[in-house]
Amino acid sequence: MKIKKYFLSLLIFSIIACNSVYGDNTTMNNVDTLNTSVNVKIKDEEYKLKLYDNQTAKDFLSLLPLTVNMNDLNRNEKYYNLSKNLTTKTENIGSIKTGDFLLYGNNCIVLFYESFRTSYSYTRLGYIENTEGLKESLGRGSVEIIFSAN
Repeated sequence: MKIKKYFLSLLIFSIIACNSVYGDNTTMNNVDTLNTSVNVKIKDEEYKLKLYDNQTAKDFLSLLPLTVNMNDLNRNEKYYNLSKNLTTKTENIGSIKTGDFLLYGNNCIVLFYESFRTSYSYTRLGYIENTEGLKESLGRGSVEIIFSAN
């Protein structure tokens, strides 16, 4: 009986630990978001960016409309260095999900198109609601992206 309880406890711990490390967007979706969504235009495709309710996202929103040429890095993300620093509240988020929109440092916006674990720290900005076709839209190399408020 003690062995069964041990294994049950171990199983429950493993499930909780995996969700917090690898994530399944349940934690990200439980973070409060702003009522405003942002249109993201990549070539002929449009996506909705949901911003988190934090000062960094509000700082980003104040820059819109914004057209940037985002560069590719590591075949999993597009990044752009803003000319203005944003408020930061960095945290080690443990896992990146396709569609995550994060701030690296105080001025580098990053849009991820692959999911993976990470030890890097970011400030949460938001996430693309429907990531279907996002990777294909972003393509290889640099790409022009237009951010505009609804």
